[in-house]
Amino acid sequence: MYHGGDPVPGSSKYHLPEPRNVEINGVNFSVSWGFLEDENSSNISYYDEILNHKVLKEQRTFHQNDILLLDICVYDYGEDIDINLLNDGTYHDKSINGVKGIFRNETVTTSSGMVKNTHQRYYFNYAEDGKIVMIQCDKLNTIGEIIS
Repeated sequence: MYHGGDPVPGSSKYHLPEPRNVEINGVNFSVSWGFLEDENSSNISYYDEILNHKVLKEQRTFHQNDILLLDICVYDYGEDIDINLLNDGTYHDKSINGVKGIFRNETVTTSSGMVKNTHQRYYFNYAEDGKIVMIQCDKLNTIGEIIS
């Protein structure tokens, strides 16, 4: 189940005309009104391990029309990190809106009911102020819209 919006056009109660600010583990993002937040993701926060370092992970998942995905994970690493240490060889360097990180894309197939959709999925990871940000989405321009 999703919250944060209603897919019914013209419903002023739920139709948000401008992007909304979403804070994830201390990092702010501008998420467009078309993405509905998965209500089960709003409280996902737990300890994980990256590069043998214990980190606090907070994750939010958003969907648009039950198929298109926007998933944002922010890990509190606690100290500066070279994002290239997380490159498994499938990423390449990329800068989006002045934010330097690593990027890759792949073809995925998603389904909603009996409808299957094959499309590109994009991954952009970067480090900022001791945090590791990992974004995955199904529309490339979404990454540029949410980070600054």
